[in-house]
Amino acid sequence: MKIKKSVIALAVILGLVTVSLLYYYIENLNKTPEVKIQLTDVVVAVSSIPAHVNITSDMVVLKSLPSEAVLSDSAKTIEEVVGFTTKMEIYNDEQILKSKVATEPETASLSYRIPENMRAITIPMNEISGVGGYLVKGDRIDIIVTYTDPVINPTMISVTQFQNIEILEIGPLTVTVAGEETTQSGVLSSVTLLVTPSQAEIMAYANQNGAVHMTLRNPVDTSINALTQYRTEEFASWRER
Repeated sequence: MKIKKSVIALAVILGLVTVSLLYYYIENLNKTPEVKIQLTDVVVAVSSIPAHVNITSDMVVLKSLPSEAVLSDSAKTIEEVVGFTTKMEIYNDEQILKSKVATEPETASLSYRIPENMRAITIPMNEISGVGGYLVKGDRIDIIVTYTDPVINPTMISVTQFQNIEILEIGPLTVTVAGEETTQSGVLSSVTLLVTPSQAEIMAYANQNGAVHMTLRNPVDTSINALTQYRTEEFASWRER
């Protein structure tokens, strides 16, 4: 009799265990399996940013997005975009694409490489006026202008019109045709300079009314020399300075 009771008790226990396991199994069937979402930090716009403005730190924020939603060209750090200029409008909460920001000065168009309140001006040059063709982009030069017009001065006069002027580009823009750049050789015919608006006016006047010569500086030499003009009247006494 005791054996029968033990068997019955064991059967009841096993039945309860089976019911519990079955209930647990059914409950888990209704649960959606948890998926771990991978997140990536990207830079997004706090509000709409117009085209052709410098991006400041208050215009952007770092945001964590699902990795599969992150565009390949998106900026991943604030430093990648702050201080650079937008090429086109960027909308509110939009990922900041590096292709929409002029982040690489060497590949950006010339206008994005000109600092605020500065201008680019192009003047002609030849082998003599352009230091024999040895000028390259990034060099700094002085510009001497010789005037022969008696209205400007009764006799010929040479003045150092500008000092320590940066060269932005040499020659015309290289054109790419069918994936290949056109090659240029010899002395190019123009030089593009970085100047202030007032210097641009003087440079245009000098180019129209005088003969321009450029002198090349050492890259570390940024000094401004106190020079005086050289005129015909001073030739006898200023043969050597």
